[in-house]
Amino acid sequence: MSDDAPADPAAIDLRGERSGRREQNKAENRTALLKAARAVFAEMGAGAASVRDIVRRTDLASGTFYNYFKDKDEIFEAVVGELTGELLKRHRQGRARARTAEEFFRKHYAVYFDFIVEDPELLALAQKNFTAIRTLLDKPDVRALALALNEDIRAAIAQGVLPNVDVSYLAASLAGVAFEVSVVMVARDPVDPAGATEFATRLMLGGLDRVPVRDSGKSA
Repeated sequence: MSDDAPADPAAIDLRGERSGRREQNKAENRTALLKAARAVFAEMGAGAASVRDIVRRTDLASGTFYNYFKDKDEIFEAVVGELTGELLKRHRQGRARARTAEEFFRKHYAVYFDFIVEDPELLALAQKNFTAIRTLLDKPDVRALALALNEDIRAAIAQGVLPNVDVSYLAASLAGVAFEVSVVMVARDPVDPAGATEFATRLMLGGLDRVPVRDSGKSA
């Protein structure tokens, strides 16, 4: 056949179909590994879990894991990155639409605390992996949360929702309170995201004078 001969349309379609199937299989394999990893990390914690534990939860061959992730740390980062992406979406529907300072703070905390506790597996993941999650705070996926918070604060200041304060300090305060309060929140029984939201919101609005008085009958 001449080099100038037209390509067979059927052959082109077949190659395209095969390529599309391969890409779909790759996406499905990666999703299966992430789902398995999330379950394993929730049950065992990142420190105790192994790549073998993750692969056993799937129908994939053990070597397939390394086609997608370098090691356990990389897939843990990917799991946290997926959760971060979902949080970003929720913040866009929450604090980014606030019309008062109280609404801004309350929605910031409510989105974060409610997200952690709404799924039992995610709650278990948080309870067992806060130390590991701390090591990822400067990773690009997680760092995106801080960047979005800074942008939302600047927008709120420009709209008159928040006073013209130091953006970096306020963002650090909001993020720090959210993370550290969540560590305590998930260790309590029962877990109380509404109480955590109320405490953090009032603290940000007016300092200790605005914090709800603690019931003396409750444990620390």
